[in-house]
Amino acid sequence: MKKLITALVAASCLSACVPIIFVGGAAMGMWVGSDPRRPDVIKSDFDLDAQLEAKIIDTYKERAHVNVHVFNDVVLLTGEVPDQAAKQQIEQFAGQMNKKPRMVYNEVVIALPSSTSNKFNDSQITTRVKTAVLAEAGDSSAVHIMVTTERQVVYLMGVSKPGIIDRAAAAASKVGGVKQVVKLVEIEPDGPADTAR
Repeated sequence: MKKLITALVAASCLSACVPIIFVGGAAMGMWVGSDPRRPDVIKSDFDLDAQLEAKIIDTYKERAHVNVHVFNDVVLLTGEVPDQAAKQQIEQFAGQMNKKPRMVYNEVVIALPSSTSNKFNDSQITTRVKTAVLAEAGDSSAVHIMVTTERQVVYLMGVSKPGIIDRAAAAASKVGGVKQVVKLVEIEPDGPADTAR
């Protein structure tokens, strides 16, 4: 169900802001600004996300809670797993997919799966971070960042100019309830028009 909803949003909002999506009380991630990827890259990322998540669910069922986020062939894994062996195995799963990711950030922790109230709290943090980042940026067309929160840690993924992502991270860090901000953003070089400002 999560994948179907995410696919529909991606298909209908390729160049617009992607709204927050709730499935079972958990936030799936929220775009600030627009998604800069080409449609074929979005599809490739979506397919990798779906395959990897299915493999993790088939293997661990309810013993683990792992969220998979893919952007430009870069994988972010967050959530909780029962032990170190499971943490290593889900990272190995990423390398076994039909399309190999360029990089895997394995941010899962060894703990019991988070509660519904914790997931809801994370989704509220994500919403507040998006608002703070947009207010700081001033121009949403200059921002291409996906925000996701897990255990009160905010992850920023996407493509950005150095100044924008630094300001976005600073704004996110001031949001109530945020314990840490992790920047997993590909940096765009400043062009002549940018440096002339």
